[in-house]
This record gives sequence, structure tokens and C-alpha cells, in this order.
Amino acid sequence: MARLDKERIAAAALAVVDSRGVPGFTIRAVAEVLGVTPMAIYYHVKNKAELVALVVSASHKERPLAPLTGAWRDDMLAMARWMRDGVIKHPALGELHRIYPVYTPEIIQLAERWLQLWQQSGLGLKLAVRAAATSSVAIAGVAVQAMVVQKLKPPDESLVSRDARVRRTFRMEDPEAIFDLAISAFIDGLHASLGRKRSRRSASRRRARGA
Repeated sequence: MARLDKERIAAAALAVVDSRGVPGFTIRAVAEVLGVTPMAIYYHVKNKAELVALVVSASHKERPLAPLTGAWRDDMLAMARWMRDGVIKHPALGELHRIYPVYTPEIIQLAERWLQLWQQSGLGLKLAVRAAATSSVAIAGVAVQAMVVQKLKPPDESLVSRDARVRRTFRMEDPEAIFDLAISAFIDGLHASLGRKRSRRSASRRRARGA
């Protein structure tokens, strides 16, 4: 039998999250998958939060971030797709992370990349920090909602019989294109909004210097 280590524990724990969801995610369940006692798990992780951190890291490591292209809008869209694919592959992981809001090196790497891309867009550090924080929250929400909508069936005909056009809005004929459109609109809107703030601040500073 292979030696028990954090890598094996993380892989087993991620499998438990995927198959049993948050209610079934216990150290005992992970131990059962590995064929060991719970105390053997505790030898490597001191509590459940530390186990969650291993799971989050494992989920990120199995899907490395794509190299940057230098085109900040394209790279942001690639980041958003990466986040969406993670939600689809491990749907229960987001809820688990909300219960145990741990930080890992991979999460820090994501934050650094968002900040880097927003600075590439021309925003100063302060506005880029705001944009990076907003991106993480908003795009994660869009990714979750996109997964939910894809699984929904269209409403019953009797509910939309007065206007058949309405029924078409519930059909996700091209989920990929709709997701890309939503994210592109968000990125452009946030960039324009923060860009206006930057312009107003610059104008205020110029007026102050001229006073």
C-alpha cells in the first residue's frame, strides 16, 4: 500500500467532495476511502479547515492557469472560463470553501493575476485592486449561475402561452457564447466605470494645482 501523505489525502478528499457533497465531507469519510483510520488523517492535518485547504489546492493544481498572452481582455476571459470550468467539475467545492474560507498559495496566485491584468488595462494600483476584488466575486457568481441555468428545463408551455418569445429566453442554445458575452460585458463595463473615476480624480488634481 502506498505511503499516506498530504497529496493522497487531498486527492481522496476531493473525490469525497465530488461524490458526497458538503454534508458527506468528513475526515472519517476520507479515511474510509483511503482505507485508514481517522487518526491517520489527523497525523497529516490538524483539523477540517486544513483538509479543505488541501482540497482547494488539489483542485487548482489539476488545472494549471493558461500562460498570459499580453492581451488583457483575452486573458481575463480565459481566467473567467477557468473559474467556470472549476465550478462545473467540482460543484460542491465552492460551498465548502464558503464554510471554511481558507487561503492557499493558489488562491494568492489568482489574486495576483487579476491584479496584474487590471493594471495592464491601464488602471492605477488603487483602482486595479478594487477591480481585482470585484472580478473574483462577480465572476464566481456568474459561473455558478451559468451552471444552474444550464440544468434548468424550460418553463411549462402554459406559463408562456401568451408570448412564445419569452420561452426562447430560457433556452441556453449556446451556453459558452452566452457566458463569454456576459463576462466580456462585465469586464468592459467595470473598466469603463473605473476609468471614469480615474479621469475625474485626474481632473480634480489638475484643478487643485491650478487653484
